[in-house]
Amino acid sequence: MKDIILKTGTYTNAVTSKQIQSGAIPGASLEKFVITLLKNPTCCVKYVSLSKANYTQATSLTTTVATTTPAGEITPFASLSTAAGGAEAGFTVTNSFVTADSIILANVTDYTGTVGTNGLPQVIVDNIVAGSFQLVLCNGGANVLAGAVKIGYTIF
Repeated sequence: MKDIILKTGTYTNAVTSKQIQSGAIPGASLEKFVITLLKNPTCCVKYVSLSKANYTQATSLTTTVATTTPAGEITPFASLSTAAGGAEAGFTVTNSFVTADSIILANVTDYTGTVGTNGLPQVIVDNIVAGSFQLVLCNGGANVLAGAVKIGYTIF
C-alpha cells in the first residue's frame, strides 16, 4: 500500500490548474480534486490508501482517543451494551491531520451482535475543528446493543 504524498508543484484537472506553495496546506480545493479523482479514476490512479492504525479507547466510552494516522480503526471501551434503543454516547478523537475544513468519514467496521436483533450500531461525526473531531456512537435499533463495535475513520 502507498501513501498519498503532496509535494510542491502543480496539480491539474480538466477545469483548473492549482499551484501548491512550499509549506502551504492545499485546502478544500485539493480535497474536492482528490474526491473527484477517487470517484473517476484515470489511467494511473486506481487505488489509494492512507497510513492507518488500530486504537483502543481507555477508561470509559466518553474518554478522548488520541490518534496519529489519517485513517484507522477505533475499538471503543464499551458499545452502549446496557442501553436500549436510541441511546448515544460521544467521545473526542484528537489528530494533527484534522483541519477545520476536513472531511471525516466514519463507519461501523465490525459489530459482533446481530443487527436488528441486538440493536443497530451507528456512528455520527460531529464538531470538526483543527486538531480534533467528535464521534457519537448511537443505537438506532429498538433493542440493546449486545456486542462489541469497531469504528473506522478517514480524514480528508
